[in-house]
Amino acid sequence: MGFYFINVALKDDVQEIEKVVNSLNQPLTNLAHIELLDNNKAIAFYEWGHTNQQYFGSALLKKNLFGWKFVSGSSGQLTYENKLDWGFSNIAPYFSDYTDLLKGKILNPSIEKVRVETKSGNEYTANIVEYYNGEKFWFFITDGEELLDSTITGLSSDGEIIEEITR
Repeated sequence: MGFYFINVALKDDVQEIEKVVNSLNQPLTNLAHIELLDNNKAIAFYEWGHTNQQYFGSALLKKNLFGWKFVSGSSGQLTYENKLDWGFSNIAPYFSDYTDLLKGKILNPSIEKVRVETKSGNEYTANIVEYYNGEKFWFFITDGEELLDSTITGLSSDGEIIEEITR
């Protein structure tokens, strides 16, 4: 009985989060993934726009007694001359247990791994999510380490550097 209740609650959360993202009034919105951070915090990754002008973004959401609410978000236009899209958000003002979010769409299908190296020299592997007909995006969330000025590297399955971005 407990498993059924949890499964129904998660399904309800996903449906409600999807409704909130679609209410942002961005044309042709396609929800790519929902990352539930805990019982009352989530990040929804989505794309929107027309074929010749596409955007990839994230929405920060919090749950209260009345349901899921949008608290902040960002999106950027995809430029297909790059092989790896990226965006940075400081999420600490909205989610006290987390500090930064890096995210982006993978625009070259040869990229199988995304590495993040911080300005302090720490190295991490980002999460990669496949969605909608084999498209992929990546994200990395920290709970204390600053990600601004990190180096982002897109690697092939055999470790070849396909794209490296230093910001």
